[in-house]
Amino acid sequence: MFIGPATIALREGIEAALIIAIMLSYLKRANKTDLRNYVLGGTLLAIAVSIAFGIVLGLVWGLFEGEVLTIFEGAVVLVAAGLLTTMIVWMWNQGSGIASEIENSMQERTGTQGAIGLALLSFALILREGVELVLFTIALAIQDATQTYLGVAIGLGIALVMGLGIYQGSLKISIKKFFNWTSVFLVLFAAGMIAYGVHELQEAGLLLIGPIEIWNINPPLLPDGSYPLLHDNGAIGGLLKALFGYNGNPSALEVIAYVTYLLIVSLYYVSKKSKDQKKIESAAPAEEVMSPA
Repeated sequence: MFIGPATIALREGIEAALIIAIMLSYLKRANKTDLRNYVLGGTLLAIAVSIAFGIVLGLVWGLFEGEVLTIFEGAVVLVAAGLLTTMIVWMWNQGSGIASEIENSMQERTGTQGAIGLALLSFALILREGVELVLFTIALAIQDATQTYLGVAIGLGIALVMGLGIYQGSLKISIKKFFNWTSVFLVLFAAGMIAYGVHELQEAGLLLIGPIEIWNINPPLLPDGSYPLLHDNGAIGGLLKALFGYNGNPSALEVIAYVTYLLIVSLYYVSKKSKDQKKIESAAPAEEVMSPA
């Protein structure tokens, strides 16, 4: 069950590592290595603020109980699913232009605000990743805290090693392929989070629209009282539930939310790919005309 949290933490960690690597590499090429401490300082401050945000959110979580707690948990899961979606879409839209965008921002900040502007830029970029990861962690810890924290630790550890390898040039991977493949997994994961968030709100007496149970394919308990493998609390069913939101007895609204989310994201991706292909095709004739015979 730690696979989902590990994948999200790995994605967030790699994004943060890429941001830092891009900024430090730019300073190295521009012979401004004396400004590295400002980038690292902004990064460390962003990490500290993210941890503080997580502590405060955890304390608030502990104040609630009963239906209010269920509503809070459902809302956090839905917000986290929304942020996860924006992270995926942002990466689809930025693609290989991330490095140039960050470098342009660095030029503008250092030109107008000096070294402090550089620190503020790294702080803002890393803080976004940190706050997102905190929300994801809290949302997933609602379902299984131990597995969530284990997965996040594993994901961040791998991201740290990969980030150092990328910066030093010892690790060569296709970042585009990495994000594309993990995006497929994360879209399914986000759909499951949305279904789970709807389930939590319905448990609290909200969103009671349509049948509360449209089918129940959970097999009966075994003679010893344990759950069968395919039960949504069993070994296989529980894994599918943690990764993709599988539910053996969902409500109509859960299914509608799950399918609608996948449909909207899929249509957006197909539409974006179609537009990108048209841009490539329209640019090709212009290049042929400008090339010498």
